Amino acid sequence: MVYLEWPVFLSSVQNMFLNKPNKTRYSVKYKNGKVALKVTDDQECLQFLLDPKYDFEKLENINAWFLSNMSRLPTEQSSV
Repeated sequence: MVYLEWPVFLSSVQNMFLNKPNKTRYSVKYKNGKVALKVTDDQECLQFLLDPKYDFEKLENINAWFLSNMSRLPTEQSSV
């Protein structure tokens, strides 16, 4: 697995979400003292590995960014 540097990861994630908001999803996994962030749209997968002791603010920032942008998406209404 290839992990990106933070500035590249952040800008790529934002572009992916803005281009395909309904397909983009992210996950956070904690394993062996590290946190792995994974963002995918089923065609591209972006990953970043961080140490929560030193990089916890990055995790908070990306989580807040996703939550604020996902809550602004218009809901799709199905016609009956």
